[in-house]
Amino acid sequence: MAYWAIIFLVLTLPIGIVITWNDLKYLKIPNIFILFLLAEFVIVGPMVLPFDEYIRSLIYGFIALLAGILIHATGLIPAGDLKYTAVLIPFVDTGDLLSFLLYTSLSALTAVFTHVLFGRFGLAPDGWESWNGRGWKRRFPFGFALTGGLMIYLLVQIIRSV
Repeated sequence: MAYWAIIFLVLTLPIGIVITWNDLKYLKIPNIFILFLLAEFVIVGPMVLPFDEYIRSLIYGFIALLAGILIHATGLIPAGDLKYTAVLIPFVDTGDLLSFLLYTSLSALTAVFTHVLFGRFGLAPDGWESWNGRGWKRRFPFGFALTGGLMIYLLVQIIRSV
């Protein structure tokens, strides 16, 4: 049984929902939630993962942060999305990073489709930033897709271990 995945799912789901809501409404991912996720991993990680895997996960998260800073410097991604990505990476088994990328890609396609449908059919809440812009001004809240990618990944890990 993948107890680590169950524990990480229980810990990350509530914060992931709040991050998704904030990203959809304000196009911002508040730093306090990033720090909460980091604290959760730093505190709980050593209790549920072998120590070498825990350290490797932290190193991968740091590498993701450095890569994200370089990509952010080019203006391709917002800082909130890069910080959120970097803090999610440690929750993924280092041997499963490609699976996580696949699930996040599928989540991104689904999230974009859902976001567009809500905007097209007038289901989007009034005043929410992610639906306010027109044309090139409209921005997609990628925190929505990142949360979905991690939740799918953790659920798959739980199901595979049963």
